[in-house]
Amino acid sequence: MTDVIRNINSNNPVNGSGSKPAAKPSDDATSQKASSASTQAASAAADQVDLTNSAQKIDQVISSLSSEPVVNREKVDEIKSALAEGRYEVNSSVIADKLIEIDELLK
Repeated sequence: MTDVIRNINSNNPVNGSGSKPAAKPSDDATSQKASSASTQAASAAADQVDLTNSAQKIDQVISSLSSEPVVNREKVDEIKSALAEGRYEVNSSVIADKLIEIDELLK
């Protein structure tokens, strides 16, 4: 490959060896555009995304959860009321069991 070098004292481009004139700039630009277009076409034809089964399941879960409210307002109000009235009881075994379930899911 020969890089085009422009002579400082002249308007004539020369190649790296300085002996032969290089291609005209307009020919070079046309060639680069054609090369770029063919590269983009080949790249577009080769671009592809394959989702794993796990990724597809995650996408389904996200889609189904997006329709659900983030906070269960009814449950929050029930707990607030129980706390205010002094009737809210903490069951440590249920909490421990739930923590173990979460730990197993994360493994």
